[in-house]
Amino acid sequence: MSKSVFSVKKVRLLSLGITAALLAACGSTASSSSSTSTTAASVTSTTAAPATVNVGVLPIADVAPLYLGIKQGFFAKQNLTVVPHALQGGAAVASAVVGGSLDFGFGATANLILARAHSLPLQFVAEGDAAAASSAQAWSGILVSANSGITSIKDLAGKTIAANALQGENELALDSLLLKNGVNPSSVHVVALPFPTMPAALSAGQVQAVTEVEPFVSAIKAHGGTLLSPLFEGMLPSMLVAGYFTTTNEIASNPGLVKRFVTAMNESLDYAAANPAAVRLIIPTYTSIPAAVASAMTLPVWGSTLDTSSVQAQESLMKQLGWITSDVALSNLVWSGAKQ
Repeated sequence: MSKSVFSVKKVRLLSLGITAALLAACGSTASSSSSTSTTAASVTSTTAAPATVNVGVLPIADVAPLYLGIKQGFFAKQNLTVVPHALQGGAAVASAVVGGSLDFGFGATANLILARAHSLPLQFVAEGDAAAASSAQAWSGILVSANSGITSIKDLAGKTIAANALQGENELALDSLLLKNGVNPSSVHVVALPFPTMPAALSAGQVQAVTEVEPFVSAIKAHGGTLLSPLFEGMLPSMLVAGYFTTTNEIASNPGLVKRFVTAMNESLDYAAANPAAVRLIIPTYTSIPAAVASAMTLPVWGSTLDTSSVQAQESLMKQLGWITSDVALSNLVWSGAKQ
């Protein structure tokens, strides 16, 4: 079997597997927050009933604004108690949100595009984070061991490379860089590993390269690893990497709750952007990264405006790779009430 045929079959089987899991989740019970349904027009932070909101996240620097918002009382101001649930991949988060065990989730742009392409009822309601505007400010990267002998993207042909999920944002950016450097993406073997386990896998030689984000980029470099290339910044500077999402049913059933969550989330995103010292202090509280590493790491780019200008480019590459067959309309991908 040729590598190109294997690649196509892997993509199709993966898409079917993820879709089946998420569709199965659709049969689960509705979100517990549905009992607080009300109209957005009648809800304010002082009159809304208290509600507990369960949010699916990953143990990475990207979600620091959520934890800061909890600490700073931005969610409490909206009469919300937010409970983060750390999972290891975007597919797991999306499945839990669709199934109703989580109310909101943090997920990559590629994951949401793929979900909507399979008619799954998910929409972004707030920005998560974006790539840096230049490679010099990159907070993501492709990293290799110092003694790997790998010195360029071209050297990745035939290698085993870790991404946090198959057909996710990291693999999409990796494939973009491979193509830009004349390497067929089907010539590499991508394996799914959680972000926190990638450094050990790289050190042990289980993989020859990893596609990482902070705080693990800094952790690998601190232990002698080499940054081969920026990842998201290498694909498209300032691209939308991820966002916070929920189901279209949650938006329709609980518009007031969604509006309150988004209001607090946007305040949290702007606070994180303006207070990097606070970000560095909170990251070790929900990750395994030491304070010394967090104090020196490059931070993601946050803001309350959900910039979708990079979505079309991401969809075009996903079509080229065979992940989707047609574009997803922005009106299907992003809630109309999101700040854009």
